[in-house]
Amino acid sequence: MKNIFLSLVTIGLCITMMAEAQEFDKSLASAKASYNSGNLEDARFNLENALREIDAAIGREILKVLPTSLGGMNCDTKNDQVTGMSGGLVGGLYVHRVYGNSDTKGATIDIISDSPLMAGINAILAMPMIMNSGDSNQKVVKVQGYKSLLTREADENNQTTGYQVQTPFGNSMLTLDYNGNISEAEVLKLANSLPLEKVIKLAQ
Repeated sequence: MKNIFLSLVTIGLCITMMAEAQEFDKSLASAKASYNSGNLEDARFNLENALREIDAAIGREILKVLPTSLGGMNCDTKNDQVTGMSGGLVGGLYVHRVYGNSDTKGATIDIISDSPLMAGINAILAMPMIMNSGDSNQKVVKVQGYKSLLTREADENNQTTGYQVQTPFGNSMLTLDYNGNISEAEVLKLANSLPLEKVIKLAQ
């Protein structure tokens, strides 16, 4: 029975991959036909569709290397999100995974390429350390050798409610957002446990 189930899953995955490949080929063929007929607007539209399909495929590969548990919290893969967004206001891919199921303790991982936040984050990371001391809730840290922005989140009583770690690489950024009672050292340990190099290799 187990072998039958695994076979059905494998067949299902193959059918899905074939359907995605067919959509990509269809978009590419439509783009070429539109270009040859001089309809550049349609050619561009179909090329953007093909790029979105590539981005979405990359996003699904990234989800495969992300951990299924983080800090003792499991993820629900049914809630995973992956989108190719080439050609829109935000280009590239978007990957989202949620850990935990409580409002008082949970975490998310987001990978976004061509994020509108990139310019601001990179500007902060490029500042001399003495200029970064203006906000006591923000600091520049290293995550697996990459400069990252650590932001402490607090309530009205200045009690820590969570941390956000933003790690830019190339034209993309990985964000770990932890909601709950956790220390700076603990959240950095979680960030350093992520398969960052594998994500970067897939995303770039």
